Amino acid sequence: MFCDVRAVPLAKLGAFVALCAALPGRAAVAQQGDPWDYRAPAIARSQLEAVLARYEAAAQSPAYGEGLRARARADAEAIRARLRDGDLHAGDRLRLQVEGQTQLTDSFTVTAGPALVLPVIGSVALRGVLYSEVEAQLTHAVSRVYRDAVARVNLLTRIAVLGAVGRPGFYALAREARVDDAITVAGGLGVDAVLSGLYIERGRDQLWRPESLQVAMRQMRTIAELGLQDGDRIVVARKATDWERVMRVASLAVSLPFTLLALRGIL
Repeated sequence: MFCDVRAVPLAKLGAFVALCAALPGRAAVAQQGDPWDYRAPAIARSQLEAVLARYEAAAQSPAYGEGLRARARADAEAIRARLRDGDLHAGDRLRLQVEGQTQLTDSFTVTAGPALVLPVIGSVALRGVLYSEVEAQLTHAVSRVYRDAVARVNLLTRIAVLGAVGRPGFYALAREARVDDAITVAGGLGVDAVLSGLYIERGRDQLWRPESLQVAMRQMRTIAELGLQDGDRIVVARKATDWERVMRVASLAVSLPFTLLALRGIL
């Protein structure tokens, strides 16, 4: 989306530049401190409501073109949906810890509702609950049975770590974990690892390419900040072996004459 600064009065230029930076082509999650970032996992409800007010104001502002106002309206609707529905969905995994209560210190899966069914406690409703509110919600539920008990919660994401690592496979990782933490859990880098070739894929697509992922890792982005979901794959590239290089050259040598014949036929 193109932002035409020439069409904006000087007095409104600062706000216009902020909106242009916020709306078009946002990454999966903006860097911490972005006043327009409503995707931040740990954002509080009051902060989310303040961000909603920014987008609603932008959607009505005559300082912006219709394209930017439409984008602001769409983002405002996404924020309202998050405030209404919350962040938890059936199938999400939570690691719960309640001191002194071994039956409540375990990993649990969110069920339809969404809700979390806990031993002794029963079903705890999670509809409309933000990530930042989960601990308070579960502490309230647990303390009704165990007085003064405090629940500690980590949200888990099931990520595959593949390629040149010690133990490739799927791992349930806290959303506060980083890519290097995931690699450590998977046994660390193999001797043939090419760290500069590290990437993240979802389905058949590269969600984070090597160059952009290197930048994000230097910024200490977490799994949540990278926008990773269950089933995403962190792939550590391998160095080509001598045998693979020989086979690549041999394959090229075999295919070259046929390519030349095909080109001669075309010409």
